[in-house]
Amino acid sequence: KLELELAWTPRARPPPALLAAMLLLRAQQRASLGQLMPGSRRGIASSVMRLGGAPPYLHMPPAPPPEFEPDGSPKKYPLHQPIWDHGYDWEHWSLLPAGVFHTVYYGDFAQDYPPYWAWLQKFPMWVVTPFLTLWAITTMVIFQNAGSIGIKPKRYTIEWMQATKERERQENTNPVTRYLDRRRTERGGTWIAQYNLPWHPYWVWMSGSHDDEFPEYYLPKPGSPHLHFRDSLKEPFVKED
Repeated sequence: KLELELAWTPRARPPPALLAAMLLLRAQQRASLGQLMPGSRRGIASSVMRLGGAPPYLHMPPAPPPEFEPDGSPKKYPLHQPIWDHGYDWEHWSLLPAGVFHTVYYGDFAQDYPPYWAWLQKFPMWVVTPFLTLWAITTMVIFQNAGSIGIKPKRYTIEWMQATKERERQENTNPVTRYLDRRRTERGGTWIAQYNLPWHPYWVWMSGSHDDEFPEYYLPKPGSPHLHFRDSLKEPFVKED
C-alpha cells in the first residue's frame, strides 16, 4: 500500500518512521565523514596549540584532592622556602600551558609571599595596576631626576640657545619642518607643541640663566630653543653692539 501511494502520488510525504530513519542515516554519514576528515568538522571547545591545546575554560576546577601515605598519614613534601604567618590566606589558582599538549594546575598562596606582597596581591589586578603605574612614573620622573635639581648646564642658558639658533640660521638647518609648520599655521589656529612645551628638564630653575661670556647673544628672557618658522634667516641673532 505504501509503495502504491508513493508511486501514484508524486508529492506524497514519507511517514514519520521513514523520515526519522533517513535523518538518522544522514547524521551517521556526517559523523563518519567527520572522523575521516577532522578538518571538516567544527569544534566549539578548541584552541591553538601555542595556548596549550586546552579548551577555553569558563570556570576553574576545584583544588586537587589531598594525598596520603600508605599508613594513612597526610603526605608531606619538603619545602625549601619560608612560610609566612602574616594573616593573609588567599589562594590564586590558574591553568598554565606546559609544553604543547599539556597544562599544569598552578596555585599561588599568600603564605609564600612576604607581608607587603601578600597585602598587595589580595586586591584584583585591575585595582592595583593603575596605582603601580602611577608609582613607577612618579619614581622615574621625580626621584630619579632629583639629583639634577639646581643644576644649570651652560648649553641651556639664553646666550647658548641664541648661539645655537645662529648656527642653525647659517647652516639653514631643518627648512622642511619650518616650512610645514608655517603652512599648518596658515590654515588656522594650530597649536604646535615644539614651540610651546619645555624641552629640557632644567627649565623650572633656568628661566633667567645667562652666560656672561657671550654678551653678543644676550636676551632678557628665553626665546625658542631652535629656529622658529617666523624667524628671518636674513637677520643674524648676533647683536651689533
